[in-house]
Amino acid sequence: MPTAAPADSTRWIHDPALAQKLSAAVEFLLESVQLMLEDDYPFSASLEGGGFYTCEQTGLDFAWAPLIETETARLVAEAATEVSPGLFAPELPALITAIDALPMPVQQALIRKAAGRHLARPAVPTGGQITAQVHNTAATRPYAIPLTTTRGPRR
Repeated sequence: MPTAAPADSTRWIHDPALAQKLSAAVEFLLESVQLMLEDDYPFSASLEGGGFYTCEQTGLDFAWAPLIETETARLVAEAATEVSPGLFAPELPALITAIDALPMPVQQALIRKAAGRHLARPAVPTGGQITAQVHNTAATRPYAIPLTTTRGPRR
């Protein structure tokens, strides 16, 4: 019978020191992206390669770079839509393109909003709260992305 502990391959989930370093790295990348936006680079161009730069600056193994970049992209997408799109959602590329097309002050505001949300640690839900959320049919409804005009099929 499986245990309730995460597998060793997901040690970042149950290693508080590593999780804290990765969280700090995402915060560092958000700050770096903010600086790039001040030089008129759009969001996606500011993010490109940022994970590797962040790992170099924070002493993390370069293997964590994709995770840091994707979490940063997810946080900004969430700030733009008020929902958390999955990293592999078919809408995510269109959403990032829509963010890039926004005026620079709006992109900067989204980065600040994402950083603020990242720093505000949510309370860990109880098992009962998780079960209640699973049984809530409203949680399974598809969401609309307000920044795009077209959507691909939901998979």
